[in-house]
Amino acid sequence: MIDPKLTLALIQDNATVGDIEGNVAKIHAHIDANMTADLIVFPEMFLTGYPLGDLVTRPSFLAQVGRALQDLSDWVVAQEGPSILVGAPQSGDGLPYNGAWLIEPSGAMRVVRKTELPNSDVFDERRTFLNHEGQNLPLPFKGFNLGVMICEDMWHGRVARNLADEMADILIALNGSPFHVGKQSVRIDHAKNRVRATGLPLIYLNLTGAQDEIVFDGASFVLNANGSLDQMVAFQNQSHRVVVTRTEEGVMVTPETEISNATYPDKIASKYSACVLGLRDYVSKIGNPRVVIGVSGGLDSALVAAMAVDALGADRVIGVMMPSQYTGGESLGLADELMERLGIHRQVLPIGDAYEAVDRGATRTITALAAGIGIEAQMGVTRENFQARLRGLYLMGLTNALGAILLSTGNKSEMSVGYATLYGDMNGGFNPLKSIWKTEAFEMCRWRNLQSDLALVSLPAKPVSNPIPDGIITRPPTAELADDQSDTKSLGDYEILDTVLKLITEEQADHMVAAFRITEIFGEEGVLQLTGGEDANAYAFRIARLVRGAQYKRDQSCPGPKTNRTDYGLGWRYPIAGTYQL
Repeated sequence: MIDPKLTLALIQDNATVGDIEGNVAKIHAHIDANMTADLIVFPEMFLTGYPLGDLVTRPSFLAQVGRALQDLSDWVVAQEGPSILVGAPQSGDGLPYNGAWLIEPSGAMRVVRKTELPNSDVFDERRTFLNHEGQNLPLPFKGFNLGVMICEDMWHGRVARNLADEMADILIALNGSPFHVGKQSVRIDHAKNRVRATGLPLIYLNLTGAQDEIVFDGASFVLNANGSLDQMVAFQNQSHRVVVTRTEEGVMVTPETEISNATYPDKIASKYSACVLGLRDYVSKIGNPRVVIGVSGGLDSALVAAMAVDALGADRVIGVMMPSQYTGGESLGLADELMERLGIHRQVLPIGDAYEAVDRGATRTITALAAGIGIEAQMGVTRENFQARLRGLYLMGLTNALGAILLSTGNKSEMSVGYATLYGDMNGGFNPLKSIWKTEAFEMCRWRNLQSDLALVSLPAKPVSNPIPDGIITRPPTAELADDQSDTKSLGDYEILDTVLKLITEEQADHMVAAFRITEIFGEEGVLQLTGGEDANAYAFRIARLVRGAQYKRDQSCPGPKTNRTDYGLGWRYPIAGTYQL
């Protein structure tokens, strides 16, 4: 008797939320390209896109899913194979299940239900899905028992153990696993634990692409019981065919053809790739033809412009410089050089006349009103915000007139402490830098200038070499809203600021712990030098208060790609009003 073998086509691809027709078309294309496979495997919720939020609870949507599954079954039957394993919801009592559907040429359709529903950070699946309280059994298929798991199930040993106890031959995990720095090593560690505990090979298949703030990095892999690891590329769509066979050592999964074992990119490369992919998918999936960026001659807007060109192509990017009387000639020159290097559409819209008109009219009224209620008007920050909001007005007007989306350019350091103006520089539909610390933005600019061939993300055109002028990277950061203004005078050096902010936000330390840690890292004299004279306790307390006080701004900010374990957005839910202290 010849031992059976299975040929599997593993599809690491990008699904669009709600576009069932488009996702089905992708499934058809993959079937056509893999007619000699026994089974084509797709990631979690590939039929519908993921995550779905409350959309998955709507009866009309679930009815559409049911029709699509039946149509897929009819297609597989008509094609006489191959079989497919695809993620899609299954209607339940009140709420649906998160399911994985095995559809065969015989017309048989079997479903496995997700048993572990994540309810932390960006996930809120207990709100939208039913938990499968029973035990999933392996699916018999052509001489093998397939132990199918869905994403979070792989992170819990009992699920794999139950499947192994029920005589599974192989573990197959369908995933919609979001990216953050360090996530891949955590996935592989969990997979190794499952393989060691069961003695079974494991296939980990993940989505690519982005949905709102969530980025899926792919990076699927096959892990055998002997420890051999075969990784697919990160941040790109890829199909990979493997053969499942029985050997004296047990069931083995081997590549059908030799492929290079992909290495996961390092921190800056992976974060940049996530930002570009997040931007590309957000703009494309909402169907917008072009983006507008306010280009200041500063680091952040330069980095966003480079990302936009990498994501969309230069012809879809419009850069606008909006000088005031505080804008230096160096900023004008650097902004113009940046836009020329990138090859984007460029425009200059001075705000000086509009600012003077607003300042004359508003200052007179504000001063009189303040005197009437017995207080002194704070016109310094008011005048700075006039400028930021006039720029926001111009940019939003351009997007209305040109049918574009405005990209915001504030980094995570600014978002943390509220160093941004509501309805001004915070305007926008998407912010590629929302989870990028200022110190990382400097690193990214230097890294991007060294890249002549960005192979990490599928780009619309050959990437521009050395896109960001050195002067933008080396000059001291400033908003140029007042004379002699600089970021460091307001916030301290970004090296110490980001250290405190990471401790408070990503490690959940309070200001007292943060003060102790920065003293350990920089020393007392170093702290005084980096903060402009504040000791560790005073500085950490001030920064923590700024983080606490800026929550109302962050709640009104536009989405941006999540790249850290903890970022502002779905995974950061803090009250605005109250008396608490971080």
